[in-house]
Amino acid sequence: MSSKRTAIVTGGASGIGAACVRRFLKDGISVIAVDLNEELLKKVASDLNNPNLQVVAGDICDEKVRAKAIDLAISKTGSFDILVNNAAVFLLSGVDASREQWQKTFEVNLLAGANLVVESLPQLRKSAHPAVVNIASISAHRAQTGRWTYNAMKGALLELTKCQALDLSTDRIRVNSVSPGWIWTETLDQAAEGDRAKWEPIWGRYSMMSRCGEPDEVAAAVAWLASSDASFVTGADLAVDGGYLALSPEATDTLDLQRG
Repeated sequence: MSSKRTAIVTGGASGIGAACVRRFLKDGISVIAVDLNEELLKKVASDLNNPNLQVVAGDICDEKVRAKAIDLAISKTGSFDILVNNAAVFLLSGVDASREQWQKTFEVNLLAGANLVVESLPQLRKSAHPAVVNIASISAHRAQTGRWTYNAMKGALLELTKCQALDLSTDRIRVNSVSPGWIWTETLDQAAEGDRAKWEPIWGRYSMMSRCGEPDEVAAAVAWLASSDASFVTGADLAVDGGYLALSPEATDTLDLQRG
């Protein structure tokens, strides 16, 4: 891939976002990583030590932060070609969800990314191969207890992706989404209290592959969707879930018996 291409990755300091940053840099793509956690951003930048990586610390809901990321992409590299909307909050809020929880999840998981797409249009229209990838979730496809706010916004993101793909098709801008399954990120590691050996066999039951996925596996899908190899793919959702969405409850039981 050409080193002239530039990507903005939101939520780029950890998990899937950081994996996307690493993958794009590996592919010769310059990256602007945006994240609320300045300390983690600095660590990513220090660990990678790559001159093609620039970071912006701030709240993606802030218009000034989004504008800074776009301006930095243009001033540092002269182009802006790929947008990965990955920033999100995960709140376990169901029937007792507060108005504030609904509002926060809406603003971070849906509205901020939608605004960033609109604000990026003047530059994306100039790109030879513009692409937007929205990070959705298997939670957009399935009912899960106590997850009203998160699942609702991820479901809305799937529909938004299709509408964006349609409306931006005349500008040659492809828009797709990725639905990760149970991916071993920092969030999952915290839930497991660092004991992957104990918890992966349990959570791995939800996958045909009998394991959790890796952030780099999601990043590989994102990189493909953003590449010219996916030039005829738009309005699509790519599940990176080890077969989670294809499994029925009885199939899970069958796999348990086969696994012993």
